[in-house]
Amino acid sequence: MEWDLQHLSNLGRLNFRGFYTAILEKDDEIISAASIRIHGREMAEMPFVGTESKCRGQGFLRKFLVAIESALHFLNVENLIIPASIEIVGMWTQKFKFSHIESAMIKTIISSNTLMFPKAVRLQKSLLADDAEADNAAMEVTEVQNNEQNEVQQNRDERPPFIDINLDPSEEAIDA
Repeated sequence: MEWDLQHLSNLGRLNFRGFYTAILEKDDEIISAASIRIHGREMAEMPFVGTESKCRGQGFLRKFLVAIESALHFLNVENLIIPASIEIVGMWTQKFKFSHIESAMIKTIISSNTLMFPKAVRLQKSLLADDAEADNAAMEVTEVQNNEQNEVQQNRDERPPFIDINLDPSEEAIDA
């Protein structure tokens, strides 16, 4: 059975097509999840992202965002857009290097029909960085990979965190 979510609402602007789900797992347990929709090269939106409450404050969100940003960078997506509640704008801007929307991006966001929530603030992060920023991002990816390898070395019975960004669902998944 195929659902047409756009027609479940009388509001044509509520279009939920084209979303992908990214999952961060550890030991067969979902740690973090995000919904991502790519709007061409200019931007991708990530309106929903969350980490299991017992896993917060342990760096899982940083690992997860590094993987998501890396995949989007590989796809030549220029910007990642998120809606953030006013209370946590500081977390996104200070810890994860997001910034307030640039005026040039506003028109693109409006014409792309992105999701937005009441009292939320839109933030953006450039994914096609200059050489210095690209070097820092590469170092961050390497640091995440090294940390994962160290975890595996310390306890061979544990599996490292598994990041599965399903950019093209298999035929079996579609038929299920």
